[in-house]
Amino acid sequence: MKLTVGMFKHETNTFSPVPTRWEDFGPGGPLFGDAAYKALRHSGYGLSGLLEVAEEMGAEIAVPIAARALPSAPVEREAFERLSDILCHAALSCDAMLLDLHGAMVAEGVEDGEGELLARIRRVRPGLPIGVSLDSHANLSDLFIANCTVMTSYRTYPHTDMPATGRMAARLLRDVLEGRLDPITVVRRCPMLPDMVKCITDSEPMSLLIEAAAKAERDGMPCVTVFTGFPLADTADTGLCVLATSNGDPAGAAAVAQEIVDLAWSLRDRFTTPTIEPLADSIERAAAIGAGDGEGPVILADMSDNCHSGGTMDSMAVVAAALDRGLDGILAGPICDPEAVARMIEAGVGASITIDVGGKRPIPALREPLQPVQLTGTVRSIALGRFTVEGPIFTGMPVDLGRWAVLETGRLTLLVSEARVEALDPLQYRMFGLEPTRFRYVVLKSKTNHRPTFLPLARANVECQGPGVATLDLHALDFRHVRRPIFPLDRSNA
Repeated sequence: MKLTVGMFKHETNTFSPVPTRWEDFGPGGPLFGDAAYKALRHSGYGLSGLLEVAEEMGAEIAVPIAARALPSAPVEREAFERLSDILCHAALSCDAMLLDLHGAMVAEGVEDGEGELLARIRRVRPGLPIGVSLDSHANLSDLFIANCTVMTSYRTYPHTDMPATGRMAARLLRDVLEGRLDPITVVRRCPMLPDMVKCITDSEPMSLLIEAAAKAERDGMPCVTVFTGFPLADTADTGLCVLATSNGDPAGAAAVAQEIVDLAWSLRDRFTTPTIEPLADSIERAAAIGAGDGEGPVILADMSDNCHSGGTMDSMAVVAAALDRGLDGILAGPICDPEAVARMIEAGVGASITIDVGGKRPIPALREPLQPVQLTGTVRSIALGRFTVEGPIFTGMPVDLGRWAVLETGRLTLLVSEARVEALDPLQYRMFGLEPTRFRYVVLKSKTNHRPTFLPLARANVECQGPGVATLDLHALDFRHVRRPIFPLDRSNA
């Protein structure tokens, strides 16, 4: 048995101005062959679980490529073609294929990235058994489903079960190959764009859908998956859907998927937020908590500019609001601003400097441009921002932020970098000798991924809505391709 196991992951924010090039599937571009295997076999990605089960099967394994880019704009067409061609070529010499994909990829001129990829693979190898591990934010098309044998996704958000999802996808395909499963997959769609934070799986309403899917599996359905969709990808397939895979029972699969979709629709008001709290009110809440008793910092989570939703990471709005309110003891960043980093490096460690930070990248999708903030302070340190995420999410992910610099203003300690990183690991501060628990406030860029590692250190988590293309305020964006009507954009049509 020859198995091809590969990764081609990208969550596309069609409103983001951050380019997605070949070299961004790195750091330094994709990994190939043994290098890909060694780097990711024991990582926190779905690919690790795929490889684990492939080894249990005693298969001859080939890893042609492992490519993952941070969420950003549609993948440049040249990069999409090169990556797709590598996987299509690999499909020619295997008996089955296991893939770690995202499910919400858009490429230039290709709205349905993964659906097109799988259709190409099936064109060169008709009928090839394909098992796929997916992100729960996938926007799955009929084309994707028609060209995939079995598929499943994460059951947690934040995503702490990526390797387990890979194992499940691989075991489903093994059951197909060994004749135990005749997979019939049925999709049912819900015309809704859920608020991403309302999709955290350890609390309602999302936990109700997760439990309904789990119950259906306990009752004998081989795989039931809830995809909440990625609402910042403006495509015809964006939105919540439920997939049920039966063992030769299309009617049973349809009934299960429809029941869970009906449950999701009944919870639509709980899955969306009619009003967004003004940033000033969020800062006021944080100030009150910070002035009270308790251990650990108050987290101010900038949810509109996190890079794992395609954010530019250069909005200074939350930092500026905290300073304007008079907060002190603030640790913030990293802010992605190569120009400011270069100026601080030129000034040197120990130098006093006045610089504009953030707000430099044009963002056509926003109605108003981001604004830089002028700061005066001392350059505390300069370094290369390289580390490996230790987990429990994205374990083993290499981070290369280029050059970093730390600016101290008195009330604010600010990290500025040449590239972007989600707040996955306190190492992003500790590598500079900055212990987040010694600060009163920590301003970071994240919706939910910071929770497993930062919330145990903090006394509170205050969600902040500044400007940015990762916004939860979907009414602030100009949707042109989603199927209408859809909730909550068309709330009056519900």
